[in-house]
Formats: sequence, structure tokens, C-alpha cells
Amino acid sequence: MTYLVALTGLVLLVLLLGMASLRKRPGSNLWVCCYTRPDGSRAQRSTGKIKRDDAMEICLQWEASADQARQGNFTEAQARKVVSDIAQRSGMGAIEFATTKQFLTDWITSKEATKAKGTTVRYRYVVDKFIESLGKRAATNLGNVRPSDISAFRDEQVKAGKSNGTANMVIKTLRIPFNMARRQGLILSNPADAVDLLSTDRQSRTTFSRTQIADLMKVADLEWKGMILLGVCHGLRLGDAVRLTWENINVERRSLILRPQKTKRSNANAEEYPLHPDVAEYITKLPIHNSNPKAPLFAALSKRKLGGRTGLSETFRKLMHKAGIVTEGEKLERKEGKGRRFFELGYHSFRHTAISEQANQGVTKEVRMKLSGHKSAVHERYTHHELEALRKQIEKVPSFVKAEPEAKP
Repeated sequence: MTYLVALTGLVLLVLLLGMASLRKRPGSNLWVCCYTRPDGSRAQRSTGKIKRDDAMEICLQWEASADQARQGNFTEAQARKVVSDIAQRSGMGAIEFATTKQFLTDWITSKEATKAKGTTVRYRYVVDKFIESLGKRAATNLGNVRPSDISAFRDEQVKAGKSNGTANMVIKTLRIPFNMARRQGLILSNPADAVDLLSTDRQSRTTFSRTQIADLMKVADLEWKGMILLGVCHGLRLGDAVRLTWENINVERRSLILRPQKTKRSNANAEEYPLHPDVAEYITKLPIHNSNPKAPLFAALSKRKLGGRTGLSETFRKLMHKAGIVTEGEKLERKEGKGRRFFELGYHSFRHTAISEQANQGVTKEVRMKLSGHKSAVHERYTHHELEALRKQIEKVPSFVKAEPEAKP
């Protein structure tokens, strides 16, 4: 009787003082920790330990953490340390908790080694701006990022004058690193996946007519004529065309050796393409002022940037205006802001034109993909085209600079 009274008194004392204690459930050899939660209620949690000393150490940490939280002194950093310490004592090793800023910065750094420069520049812009939007919370755990943070950042882009399509690209970009974090077990779910994309009126580029191409050739200087021909005959992107050197041209084989900038970070090898007769003739008439094979094909234009108010894209737009080509998209004024304007016609439209012309002349889809550098695992696996076979296909496209003889009645 005296023993029961003493035991009851001890239990009451533990409950009153909120001290941590251990017990075992019937049929289990694992110690259970009894401690007081921050709200004052009692909790019982298994420590997963058989040895009493190990279990008590964990239990006391839980109790200390709850006590600090009850006093308003428990920080996120302390919580992470408690969990990491427990994991380490359990033989799991210390748990690393990445902050949002640290994880996203490390992710973008890793992408710089595998992605094209233009892609990483776009990714870094999104990451830097998102970290900036989080403020001090960027220094907290990655798991603290909520869908509302992503949607708020998206809405900021729209308020700054970006189009809905550009704002959606922000969400799509952030989904990539957060999905990686989810796969690595750093977060339970991807907050960007829970954010809906904004509705967009999708615009598409159109193709140049042969009359428009002829008008452009009339007002273009020597280098721009070559750029236009490479675009409309081979579908080269602006950056790939302007970066060509004499090393990319095999005059004897009348071919172009190229690995597009978009795939330079991959393991893809350079491809050899037969030159369209218009391009081959243009190149043979070019004056060679430098015997260095790495000398640029377009000495003046190669020194210019692609973007910006004085860049090649804007220069080409002015060339279009000079040729009397003003697209519908230019007449629709965007709201003021930093948004990127979209025009139906631009240098990239040459790529659409080249592929469409090949299709209209009966060049098969398989060959068009090969000539334009579009990749498909199926096509690459079963297709082995030789240079002369490709030459016959590209020569099906009539000249853009020579008038075709009229058919006799």
C-alpha cells in the first residue's frame, strides 16, 4: 500500500512538473517517451530504442524542444538540429537541411555545365528573382516554400508587364528544381505543381513569302544576304548563322559542318549538311580576307549581340521595315513593362519557312528532320543518310535568287 501511494505520488509529480519519462507498451521491448507538448497536453511517442539510456537521451531532447517552443524560443534552426542529432545517434547519419536559396543556387550552378548558355541565363534570372521575392524566408528550409509563394511570384511578373505566357514559363522553370528536391526526399511535394498556369492566347510565327524574301535580298548588304539565305535555305537559327566560321564550310564537298548552339552542351557530334545551291554560290563569291579557318564568315555581324536595342534581332526588324514588311504583331501595343514582345515574323521565321518549303516540295518528314537538325530517337536509330542523298533532297527547293524559266505552252 505504501509502495502504491509512493508510485502514484511520483506519477502525479511527473505530470505536474511536465518532466519526460519512459515506459514500455505491453509486448514491446521499445521504450516510449512521455513528455509535455507545447500546448500543455501529454504525448507518448516511441523512441525506437531498446536501450534505456539511448531512449532517455532522445526523450529529453523532445521535452527540451517542446519546452522551448512553449516559451516562444524554439526556432526552425533548433528544430533542424534536434532532428539531425536524433538521426545521427540512431546511426542514420546527420541530416542536411537545405535552405531555399542554397538549393536553388546549387541547382542553377549544376545546370551551367549541362545546358546551353541561353537556357541557363533564363533559368538564373528566374531563380534570382524568386529568391529576391522570398526575402528573408529564402534563408529558411526548402520545405517552407508554399504554392502561394509561387503564385505570388507569377502574379508579380504579370504586374511588371510580362505576358501570361512569360509568367507561365516562370512556373515551369521552378517546377524543375522543386521536382528534383522532391525526388531527393528533401520535400514531400512540389509547390510549383500546385500552381495553375494562366490562360494565354497562343501566337505562332508565320512564314515569309517568296516575294518578301526577294524584297529583303534587295535591301540587304552582303553579310545580311548570306544570313537570310542560311535562314531560309537551311533553317539556321540567328545565333548559329552569325557564329559560322570558315571552319564550318567545306568548299570542296559543298557542305556545312555544324553542331547547333542549342545542343552544344550535350554529347551530340557536329553534323554535315549539303549546301543549298543558293548558299553554295553565295559562299564561292565571298572575298576571303583571312586564311584562318576560325575567322568568322560574317566579320562585321559576328561582333554584334543577338538581343537588345542594337542587337541583330532588332537590326533584322529594321531591315524588314526597309523592305516594306511590317507584321501585324507590331501594330498591337503591349502594356508598358519589361515583357518581351512577340512578332509573327522575325529571323526565326526563316526556320519555319525553310521546313515548310521542303514539305511543299515533297521532301519527306524524315529527311526534313535530318536537314533541320530536329532530333528523334526513332529517326536517329533507323536512318543513315549519306551526303549525296541529302543533297538531292535539298536541291528540290527552287532557287530564291534566280528566276525559274517559264513553262512552255
